[in-house]
Amino acid sequence: MRFALLVALLVAINDPRDVYAADCAAEADRLRVHLEDADIGTSRWQLAWTITFGAAAVGQFALAMAEWNPFGEFDTKYRDALYVGSSKAAIGFGARLVFPLRAHIPSANADRCVELAELRRSIAKLGKQERQSFWLTHLGGTALNLTGFAILWYRHSFSTGAISFAMSYPVGVISAYTLPRGSWHLWREEKAAWTVGIAPSPEHTMLVLGGQW
Repeated sequence: MRFALLVALLVAINDPRDVYAADCAAEADRLRVHLEDADIGTSRWQLAWTITFGAAAVGQFALAMAEWNPFGEFDTKYRDALYVGSSKAAIGFGARLVFPLRAHIPSANADRCVELAELRRSIAKLGKQERQSFWLTHLGGTALNLTGFAILWYRHSFSTGAISFAMSYPVGVISAYTLPRGSWHLWREEKAAWTVGIAPSPEHTMLVLGGQW
């Protein structure tokens, strides 16, 4: 009796796809839906803020070149504030190009456990990108605005720098907190469970135990 149980256990370990195939399929379907939704959200955010920062950079630089203040007199304070604002927007535009936020959706695979592993890798990669973009936008934007404030304070006055900071800082905060962060949260909450999985191959299937991501 014990021998029979041992044989049954070894068979299950040597071919776990029969045991886990249904679970792999259900989990793969769930993660694929998540990635498809994330792809739409990240693409919209990426496009919207690339256009916003690009338009702000071009618009402020054009006003400075034309020496035109639509709200009053054009003076050196306003000119320098435009140059600082244009530079900050250009850096924001460049950051969206250098660190684009994109979701990669793996192709379907007949082996759902292999597909599941690929989907998890894609979500982990996107989650790390979302984390990087959030902190780069939030903390980097704060540092950039403080630098602009310091330049205008040095060249003109505290109030000139403060006005520039007050006008541009909320833009960076809004950009950071409208950034899609669903994959970051999903990866952070479930990554520990993902370290135990199945690694099938044409010859055999192995159970894999890994460390933290």
